[in-house]
Amino acid sequence: MKRIPWFYGYTLVMYGFIVCFLAASFFLHARGVFFPYWMNELEVGRSELSLAVSLTLMSGSFIAPFLGYLIDRYKLRVIISCAAIWMASGYLLMQVVHTYWALMFVLIPFQGLAFPGIGPLVQTKLMVNWFVRHRGKAIGIAIMGMSVAGVLAPPINAWLAETLGWRSAYSLYAALLLGLVLPLTLLLVRQRPEDMGERADGLPARGDNLSAEVIQGSDQMPQMSEQSQEERGLRTYKEILSSKAFWSVVLTFGLMNGVYSAMATHLPAYVSTELEFTIADGAWLLSFAAFFAIAGKIIFGWMMDNVAAKVAVIAGVVAYIGSTLVLMTGQSFPWLLLATALFGLGFGGMVPVRSVIISRLFGAAKFSRANGLLSFFLAPAMLWVAITGYIADRADSYLPAFQIWCLAFVLAGCVSLIVKVPNQADAIA
Repeated sequence: MKRIPWFYGYTLVMYGFIVCFLAASFFLHARGVFFPYWMNELEVGRSELSLAVSLTLMSGSFIAPFLGYLIDRYKLRVIISCAAIWMASGYLLMQVVHTYWALMFVLIPFQGLAFPGIGPLVQTKLMVNWFVRHRGKAIGIAIMGMSVAGVLAPPINAWLAETLGWRSAYSLYAALLLGLVLPLTLLLVRQRPEDMGERADGLPARGDNLSAEVIQGSDQMPQMSEQSQEERGLRTYKEILSSKAFWSVVLTFGLMNGVYSAMATHLPAYVSTELEFTIADGAWLLSFAAFFAIAGKIIFGWMMDNVAAKVAVIAGVVAYIGSTLVLMTGQSFPWLLLATALFGLGFGGMVPVRSVIISRLFGAAKFSRANGLLSFFLAPAMLWVAITGYIADRADSYLPAFQIWCLAFVLAGCVSLIVKVPNQADAIA
C-alpha cells in the first residue's frame, strides 16, 4: 500500500491547537468565572479588581516587542518551554493569595508576562514559518483552540470553583502545563520546514519538477529576507513604525481588542448582579460566545485567503456592533445568547484577520517584530476591562459601558477603511 505523505506542518497546527486550548482555558477563560469569587473573598470592588485584570493583560502586551525579538533569535521550543514553567509557577502561587495585593503580585508577573510566550503570538509565528498559501487557515485552526477552550472551560471552571475551590483549580492548571504542554513542546516543535527536510505548505523538495506558479508560492523569499533581517537590526523596527498602514491597524484593532476581554471578565458579574441569572449562567454564556468564535476563526480565516481583507474587517465590526446593541436592549436569556453569539463571531474572526494582515504588510521575515510591536501598542486597549468596571461601579449599571463599546466599534470600522492591505496573490508574489 502506498504511504500517504504527511506534511509536518499539520502536526504543528494540531500542536498549536492543543496549546492554545490549554493556555486559554487557564488564563483567559478562568478570570471571568473567578471574578465574583475574588470580589467576595478578597473584599474588593469591580473597579479595583478590573484594574488588576487590565494591568495583567497589558503587561503581556508591553513585553511583546521584546518577545518578538527573542522569537527571531531563539528557538520557539525554548521560549514556549520557559513560558510554560513560569506560568505554572504563578498558578502554584495562587495557593497563598488571600489579599488584593497578593493577587496583583501573582497575576501580573507570572500570568500576564508568561501568556504571550505560550499563546497566539508564538503559535502564529510557527504557522507563518510553515505555511504561505494556506497561512490564513493554518493560523485560524491553530488558534481556534482558544475558542474551543472558551466553550468548554467556563462551565468546567465554574464547577471546579464550586467543588474544589478556585485555588485548587489553579493547581490543576499547573500540573497540566508541566505534565502535558512542556513535554509536547520539547518533543514536537520545530522552527521551520527545513529543520524537517521539508518546504512551506508541504511542497516537494527542491530539485523536483515544479511549475513556476508553485515555486512562486513557496516560502523562499521570506526565508531569504530572514537572513538579511539580522543585518539590518533596529532598522526593521524603524521601517515598521514609519508605516502608515501599521498605525491604522493599531488604531482599528485598538478600538476593538480589549472589549472582548472586558466582556469575558464582566459578563458573569453583569448577569448575576443586574439581571436575574447566576454566575453559572454567565459561564454558559461565555461558552456560547466561544463556540461562535470557533466558527468566526474558520469563516474569517477562509475570507482572508479568498476575499479582500477590508471585507473581513468590516464584517467583524458589524458583528461587534450588532452584539452590543442586542446586549443593551435584550435582557432575556435568548437575547443574551444572540448577543454573545455575535460577539464571539466577531472576536474569533478578528484573530486570524489581524495576524494575516500583519504578515501581508510586512512579510514572514518581519512578522514577529511587527506582531510584537502591534501587541505593545494594543496594550492600552486592555484598559477596557478597568474602564468597564469603573463605569459600572459609578453608574451602578453596565449600560453606559455598553454604549461606549458600540461607539468604539463604529470608529474602528471607519478607520479600517483607510488600511490598504495586499491581497493573497500580491502577498505571495
